[in-house]
Amino acid sequence: MQIAAGPVTKTIAAINIVVAVIMLIPGLYEPLTIAGALIPARFSMGDAVFGDVGYMLPACLTPISSAFLHGGILHVALNMLMLLMVGANLERVLGSKGIAIIYAAGIFAAALTQFASDPQSAVPVVGASGAISALFASHMQLFPRNRPKAWGAVSGKLIHSLQLLAAWIAFNLMMGFVGPGIGVNIAIWAHIGGFIAGLLLTWPLLNWRYRNA
Repeated sequence: MQIAAGPVTKTIAAINIVVAVIMLIPGLYEPLTIAGALIPARFSMGDAVFGDVGYMLPACLTPISSAFLHGGILHVALNMLMLLMVGANLERVLGSKGIAIIYAAGIFAAALTQFASDPQSAVPVVGASGAISALFASHMQLFPRNRPKAWGAVSGKLIHSLQLLAAWIAFNLMMGFVGPGIGVNIAIWAHIGGFIAGLLLTWPLLNWRYRNA
């Protein structure tokens, strides 16, 4: 039986799709990307170094705006497919507030780690992948194929989380190595940062939701 996506998952997907369609209007893709993309150098060196490149949102807003911008139809389609794959189950278990918190935390954790990886980078970073990575981390913890047993005083949950993190880091490092060779630049640290946020928040949010059960 398929479970329909909840309101938060649907809303996030709808906003991303609408923005992607707007960006298809001739002449809008470049100015929208410049205006809303996460550019680490804006935080470390200020906007003056960019000269007159057109309107730019305040840098403090770009972690959010960049998560709703994408580099094309394929980019947004893949991200929304992954969102819908995990969003339905997560929203059912964690509730609308829970999934919204994880998604928002993923946005900011992704932006922070991407900035920390190269503070002077002037390469625009766009996409919901960091936030969706947080959802993937949460989904993998809540719906595991198998969960390792405890090792002495170390719980099986913690071991499972560490295994997931190691696998995610390895996968993204591999993608970061292969991507440039096929003409794709992947913000691997944004993925890793978002994933860590999801790992850290899943169980506290689950316990909070069912605190009175």
